[in-house]
Amino acid sequence: MTRIADQKGLVCSFGDLASGLGGMAWDLGEAGGIELVGGEVRAGSFGIEEGGDAATVAIGVDDELLEAVLAPQIEAVPLQAPEAQGAELLVTPSSAEVHPRGGGKTVECPGQITRWTTDPLEPTGTFRHLTIAGPEGTLVVAVAKGEQGLEGHGDEQVSAWLVDADGQQHRFEEALVSTQYDGEGRPTRAGLELWLSEDSPPTRIACSLIGGTDAGGLWAGLFRCHTDGTEGLGSYLLRRG
Repeated sequence: MTRIADQKGLVCSFGDLASGLGGMAWDLGEAGGIELVGGEVRAGSFGIEEGGDAATVAIGVDDELLEAVLAPQIEAVPLQAPEAQGAELLVTPSSAEVHPRGGGKTVECPGQITRWTTDPLEPTGTFRHLTIAGPEGTLVVAVAKGEQGLEGHGDEQVSAWLVDADGQQHRFEEALVSTQYDGEGRPTRAGLELWLSEDSPPTRIACSLIGGTDAGGLWAGLFRCHTDGTEGLGSYLLRRG
């Protein structure tokens, strides 16, 4: 697995909607994680151990572990954001072997690891990181940032990429992210409209919340996402500005 020498941030996610197993974990100065088991999302502790080409992610809840071994399907793909959004980030699309708590049957599913060379939470303000497992082994990654005090997605700078199964990355020329919230300001639905070029038809992704939680100053959630008729797991990490 390709590593960043001066890694400043990490977000990984994995999951299988059919079996109701999944998780997301992050280390952005503070580490945290959430697990999806039996359709319920709960917050937990997070650890990662890297050896050879694989990374073992463990999310602990109530002294029990949900483990996933993430093996890269391709080399880490560099995603260059606009200068205003900071330095390069790398994403590694992976296949995940998820070991349920209590030694149940291992589940194989898509996964990913995103890493940053600079602190993605700087400067302070709104930060969003979304990943969606799409059709034919594709992965959509979106990052949005906004200054403190700005209201609404329209004031945020959004970058999004499509990574195909061969490791080719395509940056969307235009990307729009929308989010619906409950009465306490927690996301319940998300939508993305993405254009690869001015003349291309948009890719539309509709996401509905499976479950989420506040953890360490961030909100983290897992979503059921529909992309071009394909259903996949989505992850959403939010720091409010």
